[in-house]
Parts: sequence; C-alpha cells; structure tokens
Amino acid sequence: MYAKLHNGMITDFTSGPDLYVVGLQLAPQYTIVPHVLRGGIIAGGFYANKKVEGEFGPSLSIKLKTFTANLQGAHVGSLANINLLVDHLWGTGRQRLLGGGLILDAGNIITFGITAHRDYGLNNWWFQTGIAIRISKKHKNPPI
Repeated sequence: MYAKLHNGMITDFTSGPDLYVVGLQLAPQYTIVPHVLRGGIIAGGFYANKKVEGEFGPSLSIKLKTFTANLQGAHVGSLANINLLVDHLWGTGRQRLLGGGLILDAGNIITFGITAHRDYGLNNWWFQTGIAIRISKKHKNPPI
C-alpha cells in the first residue's frame, strides 16, 4: 500500500482561471500477473475550488521497463521500474475521472509520477504530479 501526495491543476482550456488541486490518496495494490500487472483501488481526498472532497476507484499498473542492478556481472535485483498507470475515479462532487500516467517506482519504496485525467462528468482536465511512499511491509519470497 502506498500513501500518495498529489497536486496540480484542473482546467477546461478556456480563458477562465485554472484551479489548483492538492490531495492525499491511499492505494493498496495486488499482483495479478507477477512482474507485469498489478491492480488495486485508490481512495482519498482532495482540496480544490475551496472544497474538500473524496475520490475512489479502481487502478491498474503495467510495468513498462525495469532498471536492474548488477554487481560484478551478477544480477542482484531491480533499482527502479517505469509503470503505466490507468485508473477511473469517482468524486463526491460528481467528478468522473478517467486517465492515467507514468510512474517511476524507485526500489519499491517511493514513487514519482505525472498523470492526466479527463473529467467527463464536469467536462474538464486534471493534470497532476505526485509522490508516494510505501507504507506496507514488503512480502518476502519463501526460501527455495
């Protein structure tokens, strides 16, 4: 499970001002296909337009690239992964966010990402950056 702090803007690309958005999410994930696909849920809250609101929905994370660590020619693990995130979030203020982004997962401990979501309920776009930290314990592989 990750705790994620995100911030960015909400825009409809008109001459009106863009809104600042900041929020906190919890995102437990479970492995569906080992080393390739994880799925989970996102639950959190955000502050925008002078209101605190909630959000909830499913997410999928697909691993695109792994940066491996080698020590004297021997593979010792991965340093980081680049993942494609796809999610759908329902907000308490009639938001309907469909989108995703690219996430850099460093050491399976901390993530950095950039996302774009289309709010087809309120007809605008959300562009955000985020940083998350793993708050659950890592699963240990059983000895062979």
